[in-house]
Amino acid sequence: MPFTTANGISIHYHFAGSVGPPNVVLLHEMGGTLDSWDTIVPKLSEKFRTLRYDQRGAGLTEKPRQQWSNATLVDDLEAVLANLDLEPRFHIVTVAAAATQALLFLERHPDRVGRLVLCNPAPGVDASRAGALEERAALAEREGMRASLAVTLDKSYPPDLTDRATYEAYRGRYLANDPVAFGMMNRCFAHTNMMPALAKISVPTLVIAGSKDTVRLPSVSEGIARTIPGARYEVIDAGHFMPTTAPGALLNLLQQFLA
Repeated sequence: MPFTTANGISIHYHFAGSVGPPNVVLLHEMGGTLDSWDTIVPKLSEKFRTLRYDQRGAGLTEKPRQQWSNATLVDDLEAVLANLDLEPRFHIVTVAAAATQALLFLERHPDRVGRLVLCNPAPGVDASRAGALEERAALAEREGMRASLAVTLDKSYPPDLTDRATYEAYRGRYLANDPVAFGMMNRCFAHTNMMPALAKISVPTLVIAGSKDTVRLPSVSEGIARTIPGARYEVIDAGHFMPTTAPGALLNLLQQFLA
């Protein structure tokens, strides 16, 4: 389990494959960990050098008690890439809210991104929805992760989407989140809006929707794809947490598009 000190915190990461650049950077969903990519990485790393890591506050990465922003998360990404001495270009693959990090990284470094894949993308939060995320953060901090399941995981990942063992493993990792850090993740997202960046994307982009995603409906993802110049749009039989609920279908698309 390798660790690196990047942007002032200890970050747990996993590196696989020996081919690159381009390198593939996998950014997990809010509430997830690098383990979300477990079924994707073995095959993907046969053709690409892949990097995944537990984001600030998640998994085995350090959990600071100072509120962070989307800019902080991108600072973390930049520091990890620098520490590992990875050369651009980077293909960046994101799930849900992690799209905000990829969009800001692309704004900062348009010449360092090769291709972009946005799975069930959540590129920002409208001010009218920020209050709900603040409430979700406060609930987790006050009563713990289990108390937040009704407004988080139960909506995002119904058990019948996968086999029971896969569901229980994901649920166990989700419940193991530090409630304070989970609150900070939600507050960070509540005050982030990278929607204006979509129309400025100039790299090949693939937007993937999950047909069984009830949190971010395919029609919403399709609307995001239409905003991005020249974007490709695909729908697969998946839920919100696509790498976990439909790894085979997602892997096929990634192999085709990133190649």
